[in-house]
Amino acid sequence: MGKKARHILILRFSAIGDIAIGAPLVRAYARANPDVRFTMVSQPRMAALFSGIENLSFFPVDFKSKYKGFKGLTRLFRDLARTRPTDIADLHNVTRTWVLRGCFFFTFLRIAFLHKGRSEKSRLTRRGNKQLRQLPSMLSRYENVLIKIGLENIGFAGRECFTKTSAQREHVRIGIAPFAKHKGKAWPYEYMEEVVSTLSEDKRFLIFLFGGGRDEEAMLHAMEQKYSGVESAAGKYTLEEELELLKSLDLMISMDSANMHLASFVGTPVLSIWGATHPYAGFYGWNQKPDNALQIDLECRPCSVFGNKECYRGDYACLMNIKPQMVLDKVFSITSRD
Repeated sequence: MGKKARHILILRFSAIGDIAIGAPLVRAYARANPDVRFTMVSQPRMAALFSGIENLSFFPVDFKSKYKGFKGLTRLFRDLARTRPTDIADLHNVTRTWVLRGCFFFTFLRIAFLHKGRSEKSRLTRRGNKQLRQLPSMLSRYENVLIKIGLENIGFAGRECFTKTSAQREHVRIGIAPFAKHKGKAWPYEYMEEVVSTLSEDKRFLIFLFGGGRDEEAMLHAMEQKYSGVESAAGKYTLEEELELLKSLDLMISMDSANMHLASFVGTPVLSIWGATHPYAGFYGWNQKPDNALQIDLECRPCSVFGNKECYRGDYACLMNIKPQMVLDKVFSITSRD
């Protein structure tokens, strides 16, 4: 009897940005190992990030319906076990994946899981006596998991920055994603509106706005109506269609948010605005140029890995002190390089 073909289950359930970080890595390892079967287990709406590769399939997991609660987890284990995996690569390392790993442990599969580097991140974000240094990227941490289950290291996380050649066309296409999940990562909306207003007055630019959820869609629609040369993409497209739009852009302006990672996935340069968080924590956009991260130096930065902590100063100076003209100057600099 021949040797059993390898089948690697890769677990990463949330958040959108973290799934997007891992997508190019998973795709690269699937292409580099055509004799290995890969299955990405993740949110249904993220399937488009993993399509188009013969040995890479997608297993959608909805924890609000079919796989809800502990009974849902046991059902998920049974359904995943039916795919007959040989390896489990846990890129999440949370309670749900602990339970699944515990179940699979008794099937004697090879299992590797993410080490998040919590102590390093704690030293990076503490108030006093910081250790301000570049930590391993989340992409490299993901890659280490794949290496631990026996895949050959292809050095994906260490590859150089891409360069995108802009198409010769009448307008410079700029995407703007003004929102972030946490206050410590959200640049003031009125600042971003000033940027949109100024860019809309320059007929060289076409502006596309990105966001999600009813409130964000309403705000972006209002901005679309107010300024010429501005179109809101919020709520209009599937993820696959939105990725095509992102790919068509010459530049994306975003916070430290999922849109930075989705734009990075399709190879679009990103001008990212950073507040309480910092690229050193390891969540910078894949292959983005370091000098396209707009931030100011404060002795309290970074104070948070995810931007979910209250500002102990009370003024969010890390965000408030980045003025609209600073963003505009950077936009003009980036878009004039060609």
